[in-house]
Amino acid sequence: MRVELRPARAADAPFVADVLLWAARGHLARGPWDLAFPDKRERTRVLAQLAGGSEPSWCHHTAFQIAEADGVAGSALCAFEPTAIGDVTLARPMGAALQALGWPRERIGALATVFDPYLRCFPAMPAGTWIVENVGTRPELRRKGLLARLLDRALEMGRERRIATAQISCLIGNDAAQRAYEGAGFRVVEERKDPAFEAMLGVPGFARMRVAL
Repeated sequence: MRVELRPARAADAPFVADVLLWAARGHLARGPWDLAFPDKRERTRVLAQLAGGSEPSWCHHTAFQIAEADGVAGSALCAFEPTAIGDVTLARPMGAALQALGWPRERIGALATVFDPYLRCFPAMPAGTWIVENVGTRPELRRKGLLARLLDRALEMGRERRIATAQISCLIGNDAAQRAYEGAGFRVVEERKDPAFEAMLGVPGFARMRVAL
């Protein structure tokens, strides 16, 4: 299998949208995107707009690196320093994506009930830290080494920018992801939990992991 690593391009936005969904689900059957947008077609449109629209974010294709397997985009992740992204809360890019799809303001505001527990659990993204997030691989290409290659490249990008520490997160209980990140040198430094998050998804929250670069 021939593997090529490269930055994501605009044409990759539909694949990045899939990665956003896989990453948010982790080891679960459904994640916050599924709860916020139960209709599959609508969910696909929203994530594609978030990945390919005009607003920069850590869900936008411009923040992503891709591993191609024999010419097919197989795995991806985003890697960035927070101040280069701007608003890491996703409030502005999500609002812009939904407005572009014709959502009324009242419907956009109602999403807070879904996302608030998620945001209370999700690790902070400190300025000056190299953040790796939104990690996902096509199901048929998992356990073929693509993720390890991407993680190595992402950490090297942080070193090239002379950043001292990298951070990644995973759902508590996602043992496969945690082992993969530990293989790249990351170690758990914090767990963030919330009862509402556990009631929503069935897991207590997120583990934050760090590694020195």
